[in-house]
Amino acid sequence: MGGLAAALRLKRHGFDVTILEKLSHPGGRSNLLKEGGYRVDTGPTILVMKEAIAETYRAVGEDLEDRLKFIRLDPNYRIYYHDGTYLDLYSDTARLSAEIEKIQAGAASNLQRFMQLSDKKYRLGMTFVDRNYERMTDLINPSAVFRLVQTRSYERLYHQVNKTFNNDKLNKAFSFHSMFLGLSPFDALAMYSLITYADLALGMWYPLGGIYSLVEDMVELATEMGVELQLNTPVTEICVKDHRATGVRLASGAEIHADIVISNADLPYTYRMLIDQHHRKEYPDRKIESMKYACSGFLLYLGVDRTYPHLRHQSLYFSRDYRANLDAIFRKKTVPQEPSFHMNVPSVTDESVAPPGHTLIYLLAPMPNLQADIDWRMAAPLVRESLIKQLEAIVDPDIRKHLVWERHYSPPDYYRDFNAEWGTAFGSLSHGFFQSAYFRPHNKARDIDNLYFVGQGTYPGIGLPMVHLSAKLVSKRIIQEWK
Repeated sequence: MGGLAAALRLKRHGFDVTILEKLSHPGGRSNLLKEGGYRVDTGPTILVMKEAIAETYRAVGEDLEDRLKFIRLDPNYRIYYHDGTYLDLYSDTARLSAEIEKIQAGAASNLQRFMQLSDKKYRLGMTFVDRNYERMTDLINPSAVFRLVQTRSYERLYHQVNKTFNNDKLNKAFSFHSMFLGLSPFDALAMYSLITYADLALGMWYPLGGIYSLVEDMVELATEMGVELQLNTPVTEICVKDHRATGVRLASGAEIHADIVISNADLPYTYRMLIDQHHRKEYPDRKIESMKYACSGFLLYLGVDRTYPHLRHQSLYFSRDYRANLDAIFRKKTVPQEPSFHMNVPSVTDESVAPPGHTLIYLLAPMPNLQADIDWRMAAPLVRESLIKQLEAIVDPDIRKHLVWERHYSPPDYYRDFNAEWGTAFGSLSHGFFQSAYFRPHNKARDIDNLYFVGQGTYPGIGLPMVHLSAKLVSKRIIQEWK
């Protein structure tokens, strides 16, 4: 989606743009599976910070709301706990306060403090997010350092949330968002509570037809504007001559010449697989291997021949031993015994994504990436069985009898289909301090002229809003440099 957004922006400014896509349909990790009457988003399922996408459309003279219909989720999530209880996370502060008071008396005042602090982090974080970087001094300034210290954004996320709520269930509910960056909340910086704030304060949105309807509309808009889109066209090499990108070589052997090359492939994959080693002094193999990579995930898609009025559009299930679950993924590099998972049921909101009277269920369980020694041919059935058992507890004890369609997706599939380094699910490079902002790979190659990057591998980073901002930033840089 970052590549599509950059193509739209540059075409609007008079550039001739060709998009080369490896697969038979565009979208990358934001992709679509259509089978048996089901329409399944295989990547992101919900929008937050919708304004970032709306700004992409305004930049090319269009109105997002005129082209797609959005529904705001209410509640944002239902959180299921191992003991059979649950908590609904609402954007409405009064309703959310009432919910958490059921779990811990007096927690509403703690929620107010959490949201105020997270608001400050959000405002601070956006000053680092929506900008290009040239030098270290772009990152460090006295005002930002003061606010960093004031909000204690350098602390660990779970630790800081625990200081606010000191309740296991609420700690989980207000720290899990870092997982969507491929980071454990026990390792993530407290800065990332800004994601929780964005969810609750700005709302979560679902476009009718699913997230892929946004990809489809961007492709339609690109076609209307005259962008050339070539599908089933894998690139095998970025051609470099005299330290300058001159075009790309395709798997067919054909070479396409270009003044500018922008890679929306995983950035580590771009350097390691598409650029000859002697051209890349900034990113030799040893540096790419030493970088920190995000986790992967196991996805299970289920079609069920009945409906469930008690389900919410989005839910989370937290295992009994939250810490052990996360340690298995990020430290021991093993399959968790009882996986926590994200459950998306879009048919609750949008009947068009499933046959009449049916339910579409999407489960995402974070898993170690391919740096772990796991045979997924053996592991996948075990993870699937664990997830089905939890669905029997929280959805329907007889759900197995009603399964009529099923597919799954595991870490090797991410590597095969999207060239995702180490089979990462959310994005390749994790968001530790030294892989964020100025320290994240820049959107312009330093060792090869005319080569740029867009998407989650460069700044700002992982997530739909961030890749749209990435397209904004790289386009701004190119327009300034090329006039």
